[in-house]
Amino acid sequence: MPFVLLVVTLLAGGLLSLLLLNGAVNQDSFELNKLQKETNGYTDEQQQLQQEVDQYAAPGGLEQRARQLGMVPGGNPAFLNPDGSVRGTPEEATAPPAPPPTSKAPPTPTGTPTATPPSGTPTGAAAAAATGSPPGTAPSAPTTAGGAHAAATTTPTPPGR
Repeated sequence: MPFVLLVVTLLAGGLLSLLLLNGAVNQDSFELNKLQKETNGYTDEQQQLQQEVDQYAAPGGLEQRARQLGMVPGGNPAFLNPDGSVRGTPEEATAPPAPPPTSKAPPTPTGTPTATPPSGTPTGAAAAAATGSPPGTAPSAPTTAGGAHAAATTTPTPPGR
């Protein structure tokens, strides 16, 4: 009789400890699932912020924000040689002439559409590149009105991006 009681007690203790261990594993599983969902949310947020940074770093966006801050493209720089002589002639950065204000055309009474420029017309840096900048040259760094270079510089975007 004492042997049977010992075996039953050992079995009951084993089952109880197995039940407690299973409950702890399930609780950890729920915690792991919660942390994985939180990590996925942070990953999505990081990707969204990276896309926003990439938009701000685009050459067209940099040029537009620099012009809004009153910056103008820099002139030709001068370089100092190791012996102290100056190579090139520096030019002060000047703002390009402002484009003439565009007036809105009155609507046509017959209902015929007015001519609009095609959507593929290059604007901004692409137009400057198409109108005479040699291919493969990087645009100059924007400068402030006093001639000091701005902190941000633009780099050309490789084709296909």
